[in-house]
Amino acid sequence: MLNKTAVYKEVLRDFDIRRAEERNSLEKRRQAVYKAVPRIKEIDEKIRLCGISTAQKLISEPETADEAAQKLKMQLETLKKEKNELLKLNNYPQDYLETHYKCLKCMDTGFVDSKPCSCFTQLLVDKAYTNSNIREITKNENFDTFDINFYSAEKTSEQTVSPRENMQRILAVCLDFTRTFGRKKENLFFCGRPGLGKTFLCSSIARELLDTGFTVLYLTAAEMFRRLEQERFSKKDEDETGNGFISDIVNVDLLIIDDLGTEFSTSFTSSELFDIINTRLITNKPVIISTNLEMAEIQEHYTDRIASRIIGGYRLLKFIGGDIRAEKRFRGI
Repeated sequence: MLNKTAVYKEVLRDFDIRRAEERNSLEKRRQAVYKAVPRIKEIDEKIRLCGISTAQKLISEPETADEAAQKLKMQLETLKKEKNELLKLNNYPQDYLETHYKCLKCMDTGFVDSKPCSCFTQLLVDKAYTNSNIREITKNENFDTFDINFYSAEKTSEQTVSPRENMQRILAVCLDFTRTFGRKKENLFFCGRPGLGKTFLCSSIARELLDTGFTVLYLTAAEMFRRLEQERFSKKDEDETGNGFISDIVNVDLLIIDDLGTEFSTSFTSSELFDIINTRLITNKPVIISTNLEMAEIQEHYTDRIASRIIGGYRLLKFIGGDIRAEKRFRGI
């Protein structure tokens, strides 16, 4: 893995490339429109000349500045109106000859008020930790593709609600989590047998938050502890400022730890897990934990301190029902 400084430089280059590609794309769109509708080219040239002539007049006759500015405004409005009508008449979108930014907040510069934009920060996370790059995963696993009908509407004698009713409640909690993220501080703890949709909902939440400009670090527990151990003992992932994986875990808007309990359990993993949970609770930074373990097993697997923090600081959501993953494979989905 590249060190943090190298990743930072790589992301800067990516934004340069992004802007250059859009400039080239815009120029191609512009030339195509000019060829199809020559009058639009004439209008654009008039708009350019209007600005130049007005600027020259302001320099030579500053006393007429207000009058010149008002006249320019009226000319531009007339020209732009005609241009928009021609675009519509020729079946072009109104913004066809405008720059198409991937991020409207920073206009693809990567910075807002000299500070890194959330899109820049997320790209740093994605490049530094390839396992957290969940854009591809969330194309298929998101709220739009979530199907409640995979869950049985029948409840057993041991259940107070059916798996479908239970999942409807969980889904409502997850949707509320994304809608109120940044305003309402909440942590989620998904538990239940494998194949019940825990990872799917983690991905769905991540997708929603990424799309609204928040940063998300999504790692399996095994991968997280591996990187923590690497940084604690080798410092290979730190840059010259000392910022590395540990800093990202602490500062990212949402940390998702998937498959907790599948890692090799040691005193190191218990200590690190407690530090992460405790630090993010103190700093009001949300965490989602997904595990196949029950709460009693968490106490056995880790420590009472960790179980106590989870019980006191997390909303516990228990998944029930049949193996959805197996059902999808059976149906060829």
